[in-house]
Amino acid sequence: MALFCVQDQGQGIPSDKLSSIFERFQQVDSSDSRKKGGTGLGLTICRKIVEQHGGQIWAESQMGVGSCFYFTVPLLTARSA
Repeated sequence: MALFCVQDQGQGIPSDKLSSIFERFQQVDSSDSRKKGGTGLGLTICRKIVEQHGGQIWAESQMGVGSCFYFTVPLLTARSA
């Protein structure tokens, strides 16, 4: 597997919201989304793409510090090509 990480230095995601951010139309703070736009579908789409490629996706976050979004995808080998 290849592991990728996308990190930000944003406001962070509360720990009680981490399990739901990959669900459709979920936004951590709806007032923030009105200012910045968005439908709450981006992470759902990412999850579907990653899972269809045989990988996994998850996030870790610390309030006031930022978030890390991780995903894995299988490595292509000569036998699976």
